[in-house]
Amino acid sequence: MNLPEVAADLLDWMRRQEPAAEAELYLARGEERGVEMREGRLDNIQHGRSEGAGLRLLLGGRMAFAWSGGITPDGVKDLFRKAREQARSLEADPCQGLPEPAVQRPDAALAESLWDESLFQTPLADHVSRLQAAGAAALASQPRVSAVLRAGYGESRGEAVIANTRGVLACDRGSLASVGFSALARQGEEVQVGAAFQSACRAAPLDFGRVAAQAAERGARLLGGRKLPGAQRAVLIDPWAAGDILDLVAELLCADQVQKGRSLLAGTLGRKVGSELATFRDDPRRPGGLGSCLHDDEGCPTAAKTLMEAGVVRDFFHDTYTARKDGRPGNASAGRGSYKGLPGPTHSNFFLQPGPLTRERLIADTRDGLLVLEIMGMHMADPVSGEFSVGVSGLAVADGKLGQPVKKAMVSGNLLDLMAGIDAVADDLTFYGSLGAPTFRVARLNVA
Repeated sequence: MNLPEVAADLLDWMRRQEPAAEAELYLARGEERGVEMREGRLDNIQHGRSEGAGLRLLLGGRMAFAWSGGITPDGVKDLFRKAREQARSLEADPCQGLPEPAVQRPDAALAESLWDESLFQTPLADHVSRLQAAGAAALASQPRVSAVLRAGYGESRGEAVIANTRGVLACDRGSLASVGFSALARQGEEVQVGAAFQSACRAAPLDFGRVAAQAAERGARLLGGRKLPGAQRAVLIDPWAAGDILDLVAELLCADQVQKGRSLLAGTLGRKVGSELATFRDDPRRPGGLGSCLHDDEGCPTAAKTLMEAGVVRDFFHDTYTARKDGRPGNASAGRGSYKGLPGPTHSNFFLQPGPLTRERLIADTRDGLLVLEIMGMHMADPVSGEFSVGVSGLAVADGKLGQPVKKAMVSGNLLDLMAGIDAVADDLTFYGSLGAPTFRVARLNVA
């Protein structure tokens, strides 16, 4: 089935049925498979396919939405009839609208980096053998690690077509391969679990051995940890832990949250809220990025953007609706979880701009601090006030050297104070999924 042709034919049919309406079709199909192991034994094998259609119908300023699993002409026509009926009971909203076609920005190299033709060719049994070998090597390398609790490999691929009656026609496809391990470390009666994963658009970069070793090392390095005396001290954030902070910052920069008053960054456009080192960027054209795409989920061509520059809020993530509400052009930041959902503002590959220091130099320049390796509970931070209090674990830093493991500590403060307090950023930018950060330091936070 040629999805662009199917979309074009169905939109033509809709124009004939309701000339006054505007319509947008989102057609998607994909495939995934994977294996999961528990304590060295095969636990689960998955293999499935899915496809579906989402339809937005704009009639008299009223935007209706309907979706269904499967892609057939009859099924989509039924969606049209349901959406048309639904629209009659909705209130008109002058900000509702579909995007106009824009100049396309073809990028063959980016498209190639997001697709791996080799996936689904290797027998899953081969991946089981690789997981077992990597787990055994990790156990041998860490005497205090007693078991690999879980290990898994998965791969997926899919394509989506977004087309509307204004002339937008966008096609994107992508693939994903991932590997993950969790390991159990023991010291006397104390146990600690460490986890690690790696994901990429192509399978070749995956390093099973390295990921298994990271899980084992993360489990072992916090054994014997204890709390630090309560004090204000420097807090260094490891890239593995930084994702929880980046995820919150990205949400606060979404225009829909700002417009609803659910973001502490409401009213800050053009204002300085962070330190000179707080520069956050979003790059949907990052080669091989897990959030990369040629078009957003409304079919608009994507481009890199700076959301915060040297602490100054420069932009928010906008889709067509939020942009019209603010009376400005959109910036191709629409995303949706699947064909079952409406588009909304979101990030692609969102990251903190790296600095000039090595991680080692940053640590050496810290007299009294805590290197945070794990954060628990950042999603509970208040998005309006910015107040947070989270559990952390990591390593003490004293006189420029890493010291004792620290567990069951609490770090509290305000997100604006955190961004304003960034006083050092390393050069080790690392992405976990679609969020990336280097090691960075906040000059002072409450640690208890």
